[in-house]
Amino acid sequence: MSMRTPGEPRRAGLRWLWRLAPVAALFATMAVVLSLPFAAVALVMPAALGLLVVSLVGMFGGGHRPASFVVSGREFVAPARWWVPALATGWVVFASAQVGRILRPRRGGAWADRLYLEDVVFLGFLAVCLVLLVVLASRRRSVALRPEGVVRWAPTGRVVIPWEAVGQGRGVVVNHYLARWLHLAVVPGGARRRGLVPFIDELPLQELDVDGRFLADAIEFYVRHPERRAAIGSAEEHRRLFADLAEWYAANRPVAPPVG
Repeated sequence: MSMRTPGEPRRAGLRWLWRLAPVAALFATMAVVLSLPFAAVALVMPAALGLLVVSLVGMFGGGHRPASFVVSGREFVAPARWWVPALATGWVVFASAQVGRILRPRRGGAWADRLYLEDVVFLGFLAVCLVLLVVLASRRRSVALRPEGVVRWAPTGRVVIPWEAVGQGRGVVVNHYLARWLHLAVVPGGARRRGLVPFIDELPLQELDVDGRFLADAIEFYVRHPERRAAIGSAEEHRRLFADLAEWYAANRPVAPPVG
């Protein structure tokens, strides 16, 4: 297990490959189910169900999350947790295996002469579900802090909350330690939404691979310190932010455990 210095930012690495996983799973599953014997279906389906179960356990489970962002040069990113693309991939495998089961050769290895009406209806339903799953799963799912504000990506859109739109004074961030959602005190009409994104002033902590308290306090810090916003995105600013928050915790929150 690698040890990382507290306050050191993370690198993006190959996280973007996760967004290709549902597309790869679709083609791989169809190829396996259509080309291999029927036993392949019996292997694919339990694997898909196992992936779904593991993803659901990850969704509702806790676990340690790092007090650090991914630094990209112009933003601090709180990336999606591993189970977000894994859950979508499991559903894609499950649905595409059902499609392959209907289209594959039937008794004796011979191709079916025709599809029954219920097969056509079911195939149409699964095709729509597969398209939606692949499209939604390949969309970016994260939260980023930028010099201009907080950006949240959802499967069906994006929300930009300028720093000036986050309420000043006490209550900048409401419910710091909620396990699943982080509520921002956004002034009415302050957020800019593109697409369909419900709850524009809520950040989905359960989907983000970052310590919830660290994310909340970082947002509150930049609301109170506009002079530091221009440096957001650099590794040096990440280290300064971590040090300032650690000092803040020591001075104002002595009962809280140290960050990192």
